[in-house]
Amino acid sequence: MKKIAVVASGWHYPYQFFDAIARQKLPKGWKMDMFCISHRDPSFAQEEKKDRVFEGSRAFLDKKLYSKIISVKEMEQLGWKYIEEQNTIGDWGNSNQWLEKNDFKKYDLLLFTHDDNLILSHKWFYDIIKDGNFPEWEILANSAGAPEGWIRGSCEFFKPSLIEKLGGKFDLSETTLTREGETTVTEDIHVLNDWNTTVNPLMKFIEKENIKVGYMSPAYRVSAYCIEGERGYISNTHGSNTEREEDGLNHLKRYGLI
Repeated sequence: MKKIAVVASGWHYPYQFFDAIARQKLPKGWKMDMFCISHRDPSFAQEEKKDRVFEGSRAFLDKKLYSKIISVKEMEQLGWKYIEEQNTIGDWGNSNQWLEKNDFKKYDLLLFTHDDNLILSHKWFYDIIKDGNFPEWEILANSAGAPEGWIRGSCEFFKPSLIEKLGGKFDLSETTLTREGETTVTEDIHVLNDWNTTVNPLMKFIEKENIKVGYMSPAYRVSAYCIEGERGYISNTHGSNTEREEDGLNHLKRYGLI
C-alpha cells in the first residue's frame, strides 16, 4: 500500500478546503493521512471572518471558500489529525514542525499546503499520481511562482527523496520574522513579506542539485485543481502578479471550472 501525507498549515480554516482534501479520489493501492499543523485555534478565524464582506470580480470565489469555518471536531470527523504548535514561521515552518515528529519516509508523496486554498476537483491527487510525468519530478508546484519558475511555498507536492536530500527539513535560515503568541494579522498583505524568504534556500538547492520540478500551471496561484489564497483570500493580490492571476482565472472561466 502506498501512502500520501497531506500536511496543511492551520490558520484560516475554510471548511471547503478541509472537506475537499478529505474527499480526494486516490488510485487503487493508495491511502492518505491528513495532518493540520495549527498555529491558532479555529475560533480566531471564525471571529475574524464572520463579518467579512467580499467585493470585486473574485468575490464569488472567496464566498465559496469561506461559506463556513471548520471546527476542530468537524475536522477530526473528516479524518484530519489536528495538532497545535507554536506560531513561529508559517508556510514551511509548519512543515518542519510536522517533520520533526513524523517519519516522512513512510510516505510515497507529501503535500505541504496552506489552508487558504480553494480546491476545484476531487480528482486532483488521482490525476497527479496517474500522470505519466509522476516518476520524473521530485517537486510538483500547483502554479509557477514569482519570478516565474520559482516555488511559491503554499501548495507543493514533494517526493520523500527530495526531503531526504534536504536533510529532513526545510532550511529557513534566511527568515527572521516569528509570531509566537500572535493570533491575528492586519489587512496589510505586506506584513508577512519576510516569510517569502523561506523559498530562497530551496531554490538555490534546486539549481545546485539540478532537481526536477514540475508545474501544474503557468499562471500565478491558479491551476485547474486549486486556486491559492494570498494571505487568506483569493481576492488579495500584488500588482506585479495580478495579470498572471487573471489569465489563469479567465482560463478556468472559459472551460467552466469556476
